[in-house]
Amino acid sequence: MTTTLQQEIERWEADLERIAENCASDNWFLEERRFAEAQHTITAFRGHILPLVAHQQPHDAIVSHEIEHLVDHLEDLRNDLYRTVHPPTSHQEIAETTAALRALSRVALRIEQSLEHVR
Repeated sequence: MTTTLQQEIERWEADLERIAENCASDNWFLEERRFAEAQHTITAFRGHILPLVAHQQPHDAIVSHEIEHLVDHLEDLRNDLYRTVHPPTSHQEIAETTAALRALSRVALRIEQSLEHVR
């Protein structure tokens, strides 16, 4: 059974793939790609994924807290890209933070699926 959380995660990942394809086909600068990835990830997590994770059982609060912390960090990194002079590591940190969010969202999904089997 496909859950709403799973659908939102799959939608977010598919959108990231589309951003990567557009970047390659339209010759975007690295700053543009990372900004688009960060912006989309922040919107997807704050608007859809994080609220679904937060509604899970209390023992999942650690995962929810860590996801929220990473989204806050990603927002700071995205804001850095607005500046003319930004840290040279911003691009790499956005990629790493997005990867960490992908991993934690999969953990949250596994927790949700294991809870469905218990019910």
